[in-house]
Amino acid sequence: MSCGARSPRRTLGLAAVALMLAGAHTTSWAAGMPADEIVSMSLPQLRTALDSGTLSAEALVGAYLARIEAADRAEHGPHAVIALNPGAMAQARAWDAHRIQRGQGKPSAPLAGIPFLAKDNYDAAGMPATGGSLALRTSIPATNAFVIQRLLDQGAILLGKTNLSELAASYGWYGYSSVGGQTLNPYSPLRTADGSSSGSAAAVAARFAPFALGTDTTGSIRAPASVTGTVGMRTTMGLISRTGIIPMSLTSDVAGVITRTVEDQAIVLDAMQGRDDADGATVGVARPSSSLASGLAGAALAGKSIAVVDNFDGGSLDVDAVKRQTVAGLRKAGARIVEIHLPEPYATLQPDLLGPIGLAEFRPQFEAYLAKLPAGQPHDLPAFLHALDGPTDRGTKVINPGRYKGLVENLETHTTDSAAYIRMLSVVIPDLKRRLLALMDQGGYDALVFPTIACTAPVVPGKTDPTFVCNRYAYAAGKISSATGFPEITVNGGWAPGNMPVGISFLGRPGDDAQVLALAAAFERDHAGRAVSETK
Repeated sequence: MSCGARSPRRTLGLAAVALMLAGAHTTSWAAGMPADEIVSMSLPQLRTALDSGTLSAEALVGAYLARIEAADRAEHGPHAVIALNPGAMAQARAWDAHRIQRGQGKPSAPLAGIPFLAKDNYDAAGMPATGGSLALRTSIPATNAFVIQRLLDQGAILLGKTNLSELAASYGWYGYSSVGGQTLNPYSPLRTADGSSSGSAAAVAARFAPFALGTDTTGSIRAPASVTGTVGMRTTMGLISRTGIIPMSLTSDVAGVITRTVEDQAIVLDAMQGRDDADGATVGVARPSSSLASGLAGAALAGKSIAVVDNFDGGSLDVDAVKRQTVAGLRKAGARIVEIHLPEPYATLQPDLLGPIGLAEFRPQFEAYLAKLPAGQPHDLPAFLHALDGPTDRGTKVINPGRYKGLVENLETHTTDSAAYIRMLSVVIPDLKRRLLALMDQGGYDALVFPTIACTAPVVPGKTDPTFVCNRYAYAAGKISSATGFPEITVNGGWAPGNMPVGISFLGRPGDDAQVLALAAAFERDHAGRAVSETK
């Protein structure tokens, strides 16, 4: 199978489900609000339209399903969605009936009646949870991941599952899985949507859903959001449960969401976050005293102290240019700007810390997930690898060879009780947190700012794009949040040649998720205002 190929049977099945769900319902919205208008609405706009009766959940779900069917499978479509929920339309109709019964105009929960997509490493009852791997193609959980259940309990509607780098690890092949094939960047078929939450970011950018769930271990929400012009946040460790998600490395794994705006991001995070006794990281975590979305309207950059990090410059002249424009915009908005260079340990976190921790943790944590699967599924790593021996294409494994090699290497992992591993968790990470917090406190910084990744979106393997230049490892900056658990959000900061978005990150103190969101919202508003003024 080529990097962009998909199983014909699976493609036809997905198309058939989309037609079944959407085909008979297109007239219910086509005669009223235009479909393009529906799929472009923000979450607050959708809430108002649904509660007023201007828009039905059935019409909303139908509009998104029709758009997925029309655009996702096109020749240069993103190939972001790998499974649809056959019950989505029934859930939409049920919500509409409930709204009519309650009476028109009464407010509902913020996400009630609104569809969403989830990365295919989340458990969703009755739907395969493959992690992008053919070894789990028949694995159908009986229960929902904690986060999906919270959203469903509040009336949100699961539309389907999105593609990802296989088992949430790219190994240089971003957005490719043996189940979903290659996800493309909606802004260029020559580029990927990075990884590993590739399908979720591409789907939101392509307007296949108003929001999509992702996961982030060492940048897997933030990098895809950065290269698709969307918003992604890695929240403070413990704010959101990971129960029911295929694990990578629980020292750094977080669940999150990709949205089109910062306000939408805050609304979904408010709905997702909460204590889960099955995930000890969420127990005892200080939670926001008010909703994360409540403080965004009045947020401003004036008077804020911003430390602009220079450690990660030089990967791309185009990205560096967007960074300079960002700094100029922050200054113009009244922020105090200080250029800083972080101590060297913060620039080499992947090889020195996160890589070794991930190697130590993957096998035992992945096998703990596999052990709970029903009979007939692989229950340990050797059985999982054996299940991969069947799916081949002309003698070549369909799985990304780098991902497969990593799994084989994990067979020899016996390091979770090693002195080096224990020291990383008990000494190195606490020291990194302490030193970074001291640096921010001593400088009086409200946030650190830097390009989310040092280069633009990677080129699809086997393709060429002369506009792509990358002179260094692009992802080093994103490892700071992964290692420390401090919150980081990425928001679009500008565009590079080749029509490529460039994300700008704001990183704050642990527990300051609301302030990080507020800074990003103020930047987003100011950036949009400057863009409008420049076109006049």
